[in-house]
Amino acid sequence: MTIAVRNHLRNHVLQIIRARGQATVKAVHEEISASRPVSINTVATVMNRLVAQNILVRQGGVRHYVYRVTPEDAVARARALQSVENLFSEFGDAGLVHFVDAIGEVEPGALEKLEEIVRSRRERSHE
Repeated sequence: MTIAVRNHLRNHVLQIIRARGQATVKAVHEEISASRPVSINTVATVMNRLVAQNILVRQGGVRHYVYRVTPEDAVARARALQSVENLFSEFGDAGLVHFVDAIGEVEPGALEKLEEIVRSRRERSHE
């Protein structure tokens, strides 16, 4: 399965769960397989990987799991944490410098916002 096909399946799974609010593997598989052939095991694997990435939350027991999308703030935090861990483990302090530079390039004015956030965190830690 190519990356494009995997990403399409991943996005289709997320679209279905967002539209329903929550869903089982079986329900997602039935909806996807109505438009194209896919194994229920493939759908389950994709959904479990999304759980491991903190994009979905799984509740219930085996064969009765219900999946729902993780609240966006939790997803953003998990992705940020993973990105920072990768950056520091690969590049150390140089990664931090490039991160700050990239923020300024991607979003003008974001460095000022970053300064405000850092100042706020420092003030909170001194209280």
